[in-house]
Amino acid sequence: MGQVQSRQDEHYFKLDGTDKDALLKRYTELASSARGGKVLETSDELFGEGFHLIKEGPAIEDKNRETANGFWKDGWETRRHNKDSHHTAIIQLAAPGTIAGFDVDTSFFDGSHPAYASIEGAIIIEGVKEKYEWKEILPKIKLNGNSHHIYGLKASDDVYTHVRLNMYPDGGIARLRVFGNVSPIFPEEKAVFNLSCLSSGARVIKTSDDRYGKPSNLILPTKGANTRDGWQTRRSRKEGHHDWVEIKLGAAGLLETLEVDTTHFRGNNPDFISLDACTSEYNDVQFDPEVKWTQLLSKTEIEADKKNIFSIATGEVSYTHVRLNIFPDGGISRVRVFGVRVPEPIAETVVAEETVVDELKVVETEKENKEDAVVVAVEKDEIVAVKETITTTTTAAKKGSKKATTATVQLTTDISSVETLVGDEIAADVKDETATTKKTAAKRGRPSTKGAATAAVAATKLAAGGKKKAKGRSASVLDEEDEASSEVAVSSSPRSKKARE
Repeated sequence: MGQVQSRQDEHYFKLDGTDKDALLKRYTELASSARGGKVLETSDELFGEGFHLIKEGPAIEDKNRETANGFWKDGWETRRHNKDSHHTAIIQLAAPGTIAGFDVDTSFFDGSHPAYASIEGAIIIEGVKEKYEWKEILPKIKLNGNSHHIYGLKASDDVYTHVRLNMYPDGGIARLRVFGNVSPIFPEEKAVFNLSCLSSGARVIKTSDDRYGKPSNLILPTKGANTRDGWQTRRSRKEGHHDWVEIKLGAAGLLETLEVDTTHFRGNNPDFISLDACTSEYNDVQFDPEVKWTQLLSKTEIEADKKNIFSIATGEVSYTHVRLNIFPDGGISRVRVFGVRVPEPIAETVVAEETVVDELKVVETEKENKEDAVVVAVEKDEIVAVKETITTTTTAAKKGSKKATTATVQLTTDISSVETLVGDEIAADVKDETATTKKTAAKRGRPSTKGAATAAVAATKLAAGGKKKAKGRSASVLDEEDEASSEVAVSSSPRSKKARE
C-alpha cells in the first residue's frame, strides 16, 4: 500500500519522568478504539489479533487462558521465523491530526518481543486523496521486553490519518499509543455536523466534577459501551446544587440541535439539564474578561437511557463554547451539538491594514526628522557666530600684552567643548524649542541669539575653570593668567562683551 518516502530530517527523542507525563496529559490519544481508531490490516496475527494494539486501558496477563494456538496474549503477536524483513499493522486514526509522540508497549512480551520497531504515516482520504505515500515518522528503534518505549517528536504541521507499525523481524507488541492534536477536515459549507465531536476538533475544557468517568468521553464519536464510558458525577447533598461541563467546539458555528445521550444510565441520570453558550478567542473562557454567556436552553427535564434531542436554533449568532448544566447530578454518555460551521475571517485583510498604518508612521517619522534637522542647522549657525565673536576678542587682545595672547589661545582651544555642551542642550530641547525658534526668527528678521548667549556663558565658565586644569603649576603662573583674562575682557569690543554677558 503505497511507497515509503524517507524523512532524514525528522527529530525524535526518548522521554522520561515529567516529559512523559506531559505527553500523556497534554495530547489526545489518536489511535484508541474507544475514540474511533481501527486496525485495518496486519501481515500476520497467528498468536494475537491486531485489534489489541489500540484497546482502551493497559495490557493484562492471564496465564490460565489458552487458545487453539497457545497461550492467550493481550496484544498483537505474529508467528516465528519470519522470512521477510518485518511484519506490519495498518491503523486508521480516530481523527486526522498532527503527531507529537508514541508509546510502543511490550508489556508481558518478554523474550517474545520484536528486536526493533518503526512507524510510518500517511494521509488517506477516500475520494479526495486516494494516492498517498508512507512517510517515516519514528525511525527504527530498539525494543526491550515488558517495557514502555515513549518517544517525542519535533513539532510539525504534517497531518496524518493512518499510521503503519513495523516490527523487526517478528514477535509481540501489547499496545501502540499515538499522541497528538486533532486537525479536523470539515465538510462542505452549510453542511450540518456535530461541532462538539472529537473528530471535529472539539475539546472538553473543564468540569465541576469527574468522580466516575472521564468528561472527555462525552465528545467521542463512538457509542458509549457502558456507564464507565461516559461522564458521571458524585451524589450531591446540597440544595440547589448542579454540575456542569464546558466544551470548546471544533469551530465557531450556528447551532441548531442539542443531543444529550443517557444510554446505559438508568436511575443515575440527571433530572434536568440546561445549555449556555458564548463566543471567545480563548480556549478557557475564564481568562476572557469580556465573555458573556447566553442561555440557549432553559432548565428542561430529560429521560433515562435515551437520546434526548432539543432544538436550540440560534439564528445568525455563532458560538465557540457551550456549557451543559445537569441538575442536580448524575451521568451522561455523550453530548452532541449539531450546527453549521462559520468560516474564519481572511487574515490578509488585517495584514494589509497593518501595512498601511506602518507606512503612515514612517512618513510621520521622516517629517519629524526633517523639522529637527532644520532646528539643529539654525543652532549650529549660532555657534559659528560665537566663534567669530571670540576670534575678534583674541585679535584685540594680541595688541595688549603677551600674557593676554596666552589666555586667548586657551579659550579658543576649549571652543570644541563649548560646541559639545550646546549640542547636548539642543538634542534635549529641540522638540520643545522648534516652534518658538521658528516664530522668533521670523518675527525679528534674524537668527535667534538664545543659542549664542548659551555658548558665550559656557565659554566664560570654561575660561574661568582654567585653575582646575592648571593643577600642579605654581601660584605665580595662575595669578598671571587671571590678570590676562581681565585684560582680555577690558580690550574686547562692545559686541563681544555683550555676547559674553
